[in-house]
Amino acid sequence: MIFDSINNKENYKEEKEIYQALIFLEKVKKWDDVEPNTIIQKDRISANPVSFLSKDESECMYEAHRKYIDVHYIMEGIEKIATADVKNLQEKVPFDKDKDIGFYAGCESGSYLLKTGDFMVCFPSDAHKVGMMNAVPGMVKKVVVKIRVEE
Repeated sequence: MIFDSINNKENYKEEKEIYQALIFLEKVKKWDDVEPNTIIQKDRISANPVSFLSKDESECMYEAHRKYIDVHYIMEGIEKIATADVKNLQEKVPFDKDKDIGFYAGCESGSYLLKTGDFMVCFPSDAHKVGMMNAVPGMVKKVVVKIRVEE
């Protein structure tokens, strides 16, 4: 898991596909400029705009993927994201191979408050509980980049 500001993107030049995603995200000026399933690199990297009202932690579940790395980039608002090693969680909704997602419950390893310009990279071992509010619910607009790691 990586938590950082887009201002520090140069630190990730050696991680070519993550860096490519960060370059794309830095160029996005408005959330609604990103079309659903925007292709950044054919068959490898795509982006999707997401907007929601953040919720209480009790209303959220961990999710994890096997084929993709997620890069969550906050365009507007504040989102709290908790992380945990997927191996330490209990499966709540069976993993859907077609959608590449499973849902889990358990204790967090840590949580992070993402503000405008912040990003979080979640690898397949990083279960992430997204959409949580800080103190009160608020509107969040973000772009999620999916980087394929499995053929």
